Amino acid sequence: MPRSGIAEYTDAMEERSNLRRIAWWFGGIVVGFKVWTVLLVIVFSVDWPTAWYLIFSHLAWFLGLLVLGSGPFLFWYRLFRVRRRREQLLRAEWEISEPTEYRRSRS
Repeated sequence: MPRSGIAEYTDAMEERSNLRRIAWWFGGIVVGFKVWTVLLVIVFSVDWPTAWYLIFSHLAWFLGLLVLGSGPFLFWYRLFRVRRRREQLLRAEWEISEPTEYRRSRS
């Protein structure tokens, strides 16, 4: 019995949703473990140079997360601008104004 296109599409969307959820969980566990480890080292280390070293060595992680997060943000921002512009163009296309000659002859 062949599957319909709608059922295949729904299955594909569910699979993508599951994969996205797994990726978020994996990333959250990695970041959580990293933060927890840094906090434990800072709490149990007595000297500040060690704490500062840990903080500055993790700036690369924060910059990496910022770079990874900026791509999707810029994409959605661009999509929002394009959709807003499209809406303006569609609205302007259907707004009909009086011809200039007609307005001059009426006044």
